[in-house]
Amino acid sequence: VAAVRYNMVRVQSEKAITFRWEEALSLEGNSAPFLQYAHARACSILGKAGAHGPADLRLLVHPQEQMLIRWIAKFPSTVRESAEGRRVHAVAAYAADFASQFNQFYRDCPVLTAEPAGLRGARIDLVDASRIVLRNALDGLGLSAPREM
Repeated sequence: VAAVRYNMVRVQSEKAITFRWEEALSLEGNSAPFLQYAHARACSILGKAGAHGPADLRLLVHPQEQMLIRWIAKFPSTVRESAEGRRVHAVAAYAADFASQFNQFYRDCPVLTAEPAGLRGARIDLVDASRIVLRNALDGLGLSAPREM
């Protein structure tokens, strides 16, 4: 259901839709499973992290960390502008791009093994903020946010 629903909302309402199952079910790119997998990945990281010590947000200086922070900051205005213009596809596009940014952060910035402890805590907090954005985006699109896949 999520794959079909996402394919409906990711396209501007005035455009024709060509539905392809292989695209709709892909774990890569612009699909519901891709977004849901990013959310599940964030939940998995947080589950493995357990309780963590203090976070030193000043240590988030890696370019991917900075990029992810900027993307998190864009979410409220994206939702507002989408609602004002009745353009739900803008939230879908943002969510797909955000999931890609989160995955790039995950590849480039070790979270659970980060040193010093303040960096580990900051990255865990960044993962949690990303999880919240993904959950809210999925919810806004009418999609489930699974904790595991």
